[in-house]
Amino acid sequence: MLRGIWLVAHFATIVLHRTSEDWLAETIAGSFDSMVEAPTKRCPRHARPKPADTKSVGRFVSLEGLWAEPFRLFFFVATLAGFVGVAVWPVVLWGWTDNFPNVIHARLMVMGFFGGFVFGFLGTSIPRLLESRPLRMWETLPMVLLHAGLTTCYAFGAIHWGDGLMIINVLLLGCSLSVRVYNRKSSPPSAFMMILPGFGCLVIGLALAFQGRSEPLTAEAELLFRLLTYHGFVLLSVLGAGGFLLPRFLGTGVRQPSKSSRWWLARAAVVVSVGVAIALTYGFDAKERSQLGGTIRAILMLAYLGWQIPLERLRFSSAGIQWLLLCGLLCLPLGILTAAWMPTLRVSLGHVELVGGFSMITLGVATRVVFGHSGKRERLERFHLWLTIAGILIVLGLLSRIAGDFWPRLMLSHYVYGALCWMAGLMIWAVCVLPQLLRPDPEG
Repeated sequence: MLRGIWLVAHFATIVLHRTSEDWLAETIAGSFDSMVEAPTKRCPRHARPKPADTKSVGRFVSLEGLWAEPFRLFFFVATLAGFVGVAVWPVVLWGWTDNFPNVIHARLMVMGFFGGFVFGFLGTSIPRLLESRPLRMWETLPMVLLHAGLTTCYAFGAIHWGDGLMIINVLLLGCSLSVRVYNRKSSPPSAFMMILPGFGCLVIGLALAFQGRSEPLTAEAELLFRLLTYHGFVLLSVLGAGGFLLPRFLGTGVRQPSKSSRWWLARAAVVVSVGVAIALTYGFDAKERSQLGGTIRAILMLAYLGWQIPLERLRFSSAGIQWLLLCGLLCLPLGILTAAWMPTLRVSLGHVELVGGFSMITLGVATRVVFGHSGKRERLERFHLWLTIAGILIVLGLLSRIAGDFWPRLMLSHYVYGALCWMAGLMIWAVCVLPQLLRPDPEG
């Protein structure tokens, strides 16, 4: 009879733990287990694990954890930058200001939103992959403050000040990571080398922007600046991180590479060569040969992803973030090709790559990183309703933005609807994910 009572109580405890995830349920279940497994002639308290055998973590991440894992700060600032970057359009279209926000919007989204996620991810992952010491307070804090500063500058129209702060931030990140590379115990994934030509696109683009302050840029140079800064930097950063992360996040597993350093150098050289080749294709676009440049770029990108991801093992699942990543991967070549073959709608169709591709992949990877570093990875093993709603709203925002250019009479209203849908999707995502930034990593 006592055994039956214990089984019923133990089953109730498991149900309570899985439904509410309350820490009290774990305590009750643990006490039942220790009472049953302990010998009858031994006091149960002697069967409890010693304090030295358990690893306890606080409820909130420590300051040291914030500096060591910069994504906890950068992701928050980047989300604010993305929200403000899209909110400038309803503000203008509703007549609240006369300043046309095309430059402000582009800088906030690329430098503030995407750049913040890239900085936070690299500052956290690179030291771990190199088996080097994590970033310290005097390295992380200045970069976060600079990123918040450049976002503020862009929001108030101080574009050149924002560009200057971005260059300083790139230099600080490069110096911090270079020290880890020099003191590394292991080599980083070869796919991460794609990030080097990505930051090269950013530096060249900002250099052209600074040159435009002293003398007006030609039409070709202006277009090249926009392509390298707004597209090349983000695309190559996504491909660099995605080549390593997407096979794991999509559940396909990774192709088993050789462990020899000679093989790593060869693979890294191929990755960098592909990245440089993709960057050079923007020169065709600047020379008004966008069909050739876009086609080559799409082929190179698809070949690279097929090389890194074993797509033959892909199995679709509605659980977690897989559909977000797949939608983003589909939008990347679609956006590149449609914008290339319909150059008169380059800006509109470019949002397929920017919003459908970059946004979906960025938010999907960020969700996995945040949940994985806060002990909530099990949430991604089942269907998540609110994350799905957020993704659907982002897709609706994309469709509304593009539809506005096909129906001129409804252009302004579609622009507003698209912005509001994207902002609503981002806000839902932030409510679901960002609170976990304060939770410590139980495996850290």
